[in-house]
Amino acid sequence: MRTKLNGILTLILVLFVQITFAQTNTVTGTVTDPDGLPLPGVNILIKGDNTGTQTNFDGNYSIQASSNQTLIFRYVGFTTKNVKVGNQLQINVSMAIDSATLDEVVITGYSNRNQTVATSASVSISAEEIAELSPTTSIDNLLQGKAAGVQVTAANGKPGQGAFVRIRGVTSLAAGASSPLYLVDGAPIREQDLASIPNSDIANIEILKDASRTARYGSRGASGVVIITTKSGNRNKDAKITFNSRFGETQRVEPNFKMMNAQQKLQYESEMFALGISGAGSLPGVTTEPGSVERQFLLDNQTDWEDLTLRKGIVQSNAISVSGGADKMDYFFSAGHDRNTGIIDQLGGFERINTRLNVNFDAKEWLKIGVSVGYSRSTSDEPRDRNNVQNPFRAMLDYNPYETEFVLDDEGNPVLDANGDPEYSTTSTGFNNRGALLSEPSVDINNLLSSSFSADILLSDSFTYSFRTSINSLNFRSDGYSKPGGILDALIGSDEFPGNKLDNGTYRFDLTVTNSLNYNFTKGKNTLNVLGLYEYNLNEFRSYSVRSRGFTSPLLTTQINAAEVTAGNTRRSELALVSYGLFADYDFDQKYLFTASGRVDGSSNFGSGEQYGFFFSTSAGYDISKESFFDVASVDELIFRGSYGTTGNRAGISRYASQGTVGFGSYPGGSATVPANIANPALKWETSLNTNIGVQLSMFNGRLTAVSDYFIRDTEDLLFQIPRADEAGVGSVAGNLGEIQNKGLEISLRGDIIRNDDITWTVGGNVLFLDTEIVSLPDGEDIAPNSFNILYREGSKINEHYLVRWAGVDPATGRSQYLDANDNVVFADALTAEGAEDARTLQGKSTIADVEGGFYNVFRYKNLSLRGDFVFKSGNWINNFVRQQRNSDGDQINSNQATSAFNYWKQPGDTNVQPNPRFRQDDIDVNSDRFLEKGDYIRLRNVTLSYNFSKEILDKTPFSSVRLYAQGQNLLTFSDFYGDPEVGLSSGETISFANSVAPGEATLYSYPNLKSFQMGLDISF
Repeated sequence: MRTKLNGILTLILVLFVQITFAQTNTVTGTVTDPDGLPLPGVNILIKGDNTGTQTNFDGNYSIQASSNQTLIFRYVGFTTKNVKVGNQLQINVSMAIDSATLDEVVITGYSNRNQTVATSASVSISAEEIAELSPTTSIDNLLQGKAAGVQVTAANGKPGQGAFVRIRGVTSLAAGASSPLYLVDGAPIREQDLASIPNSDIANIEILKDASRTARYGSRGASGVVIITTKSGNRNKDAKITFNSRFGETQRVEPNFKMMNAQQKLQYESEMFALGISGAGSLPGVTTEPGSVERQFLLDNQTDWEDLTLRKGIVQSNAISVSGGADKMDYFFSAGHDRNTGIIDQLGGFERINTRLNVNFDAKEWLKIGVSVGYSRSTSDEPRDRNNVQNPFRAMLDYNPYETEFVLDDEGNPVLDANGDPEYSTTSTGFNNRGALLSEPSVDINNLLSSSFSADILLSDSFTYSFRTSINSLNFRSDGYSKPGGILDALIGSDEFPGNKLDNGTYRFDLTVTNSLNYNFTKGKNTLNVLGLYEYNLNEFRSYSVRSRGFTSPLLTTQINAAEVTAGNTRRSELALVSYGLFADYDFDQKYLFTASGRVDGSSNFGSGEQYGFFFSTSAGYDISKESFFDVASVDELIFRGSYGTTGNRAGISRYASQGTVGFGSYPGGSATVPANIANPALKWETSLNTNIGVQLSMFNGRLTAVSDYFIRDTEDLLFQIPRADEAGVGSVAGNLGEIQNKGLEISLRGDIIRNDDITWTVGGNVLFLDTEIVSLPDGEDIAPNSFNILYREGSKINEHYLVRWAGVDPATGRSQYLDANDNVVFADALTAEGAEDARTLQGKSTIADVEGGFYNVFRYKNLSLRGDFVFKSGNWINNFVRQQRNSDGDQINSNQATSAFNYWKQPGDTNVQPNPRFRQDDIDVNSDRFLEKGDYIRLRNVTLSYNFSKEILDKTPFSSVRLYAQGQNLLTFSDFYGDPEVGLSSGETISFANSVAPGEATLYSYPNLKSFQMGLDISF
């Protein structure tokens, strides 16, 4: 009996122990980001179980778990964290940012909800990665090579200059309509104003690429969306002060060709004279004898115009920020100063001051308020923007090396003018850019004030109302002055009214107001989020321009001192957009996600019957790795996703394009109104249909990640300035025509080759394979845009070069050969003869690259880090006018030439040479592809070596972090291109979407890209 009793008691005890260990408790806690801010929507799972929950609006959660179980905290963009429950009833978790994660979706459009299962194609760049990249004065340059499908080309190297950014190709044929929408803390900003935001203020950059999310931004997001989030403070943290400083120098990326020195140019002139080149007989290479006093004087006083024009630029940047917060508020304040002198001697370059204040606070338990204010002022000295010798970058190549900066006497000393200053020589061009840089100053000044206000009202556990408004106010002023008695004034000025001044400016006011209602519902494995919004945007534009002449002194620089005003005008216009949207996200068991959105945009651009457009998107995602049947231990995550949607575009046309407008013209004795624009009430939205199929993979505990997307974008009803007959009185009218298609494949890879406590070696990269096509045009007719040598034709690529085919040099005669319309090899006279058929043709050679991307290596040993970033491009073609003019076959004998100009045909049988210059006159009228070159290149874009001081060292100092670094930018370029293959805007120093040259179409004489070396220090305490 006692034995049975003991057995029963033992059984009861065992059961009691098992029950005790299996007992579940309610575990609660808060999940925050590294700055202490609550994270809503964090997924909390019980390891080995299918149960889980999510954090609420304030980052709080509650879950039933036993002491022997482990909680898994997962959040997109952050490192997954595992916590053993044990005897803890409250578990607070701080999530660490996973800066290496590729293409994880964080921003969903007007909503902060995050999903484990991704359905859209997007890329995130964290503040940590931004800090490791070479700093740029304009944020868009940072994106180069960082995201698959994002094509970035530096417009040029001018300090403060932006970049041409295209996401997944050319969205539209209208000028400027392919640029993405930029948002700073939710407020839209022009790409030209991105230089107002310093890198040190940025917390994160998100790039949205497919219609799944871009459709939520309506027409403004038709070409993709770039969301820039600035930094915020940390709640319940003492004030953190951060100081960032860097200093360095810049120089141009050296071209891979050399110009002639004085001896070579004199010899070349003599050779050209012997070949009968017109104009050569009057040049010093012919008029002075070798060994003569005159010839020796030229050699002794030769000038290196490139060295004289350029200098090493100085880069300085200093920024300070203060951030922190209390229980119910956080703040971030920053101020900075940047200066980049540029590489043009005698010009001041670019300078910027900026400040920002971000404040968030909980006014009530149910009310959250956010306020952001930013101000930036930048000044930029502008070289003259001309494709002639007034441009210093052309002048330094045009001027002959035996010409001097100043007029010299027989002893080689500068001749002084009436004021006792050295007199500038006029050179063979009749101009001296060195003197013009001093006598023709021009400065641009930008003042940008941006502000935003947000209020989130928690109506219930499920409903949240949000109000957001933002205002951007930009004042731009450009002051140009041709001083009396200056170089340019002497050429084109008036003796009676010396000096000329041009002042112009613009004022832009942009207001956006958004009202939204958000509904969240969670039950079991189902999560539903629905958001409805109403949005209004108003953009007001004003401009003025005043030109005057007649100044008595170069010291008098205001319009009131002029003798007369010769021209003046003011302009005013408005553009409005009203939008209604409804967006829904549904998540089941964190394995399946479905999204849908619909948005109606109404724009004042279009006629009364066509103002409104409806745009929608739908997407789905499936994480097969969460299925019970998927038992592959090496795979952490495998997600399949797809999306389809439409987006609208209104960019690239004037604000009153659908309406008939008139202008005013003058004639002797009066003035009259003239047609300025022909009305087109049928003008309507340009529409893109977007399809995306993607897969993303993570393996070996995140050591290997891969993302791939295939996309097709068809754009219909293209907005375009359709040419009109001359009899219409107006050259073109805005209309809708044709269809284009962009399709491609994106691949992103990242892998940790070595990953342990002391050493990490990470490699990664991305590539875009792009194919473009003009699908249809009205009546199948070709269209020639406002460009040098581009033609639009059905079935061709977008932006194909339209040129005669050059067939090389005839070895027997040295003449250029061409292919005529019937593929016969002919000389130039056969092409230019009366009645000859147009031999120009399309050859599939577009300005748009077929392949583009970037790759990187990051090596870390303890606190030391080394990073290298490369960018590459292939398949685009560039018309190299610089090469043509520096190898002009004697046509530009008055100007200096490259040393390669000596390599011309001299005798029968010569091959791999340039044509004999004696036949150059025959070739002048043939617009051929002789100088059309592939723009393929690989460039070492960034190298950063940094050291972070250890905690053990910092504990003995007042500092919480100290980082020292050295950076280099554009250090190496591998290319066969003659010059710099990274060609953006070709004919000026400023972005102008009305420019007659398509981006990347041709090389002229824009500000060269810069190579830089910088040292920096980041300190926090």
